[in-house]
Amino acid sequence: MSETIEPTVLGPDEDPAGTLASSGARIMVRDNQTDGGFSLVEHRVPPKRLTSPVHRHAREDEYTVVQSGRVAALLGDRVVYAEAGAMIFKPRGQWHAVWNPDDREARFLEIITPGGLEGLFEQVPELQADGGVPDTTALAERYGIEFDLVATAGLVHAHGVSFGPHSG
Repeated sequence: MSETIEPTVLGPDEDPAGTLASSGARIMVRDNQTDGGFSLVEHRVPPKRLTSPVHRHAREDEYTVVQSGRVAALLGDRVVYAEAGAMIFKPRGQWHAVWNPDDREARFLEIITPGGLEGLFEQVPELQADGGVPDTTALAERYGIEFDLVATAGLVHAHGVSFGPHSG
């Protein structure tokens, strides 16, 4: 590794980046802690809530490990459901979105490889300042992401979920 990293214990409610309350995402491991190898983000998703617009990454693979509740995911043109203990793999280049289809909070860990995408979660609250969908142009340029807002609107309508600023 390029710098000395100290062993760390992160408590269940510690949120060093301060993103949980505003975005529902807690950055647990940053790419600089793994020499760029991966990052780890915990998502706490309220009932009937979409976590992001339909999108795809040019550089990262994502592994969603459900901790509690149930999550749904759009993978290309199919919808899958995963219970606590299950994992959903979303390879780079795959159109996807994740949401909580149920009436209770869902929690999942997102392993992102290589790391670096975790910085996005620090920017989302600022980009949603107008109360709507974040500025996808800025996100696309910085993080190599494409968004499909038409597909997002269809998903919101078809599955009865909401999307917008996180309310805690």
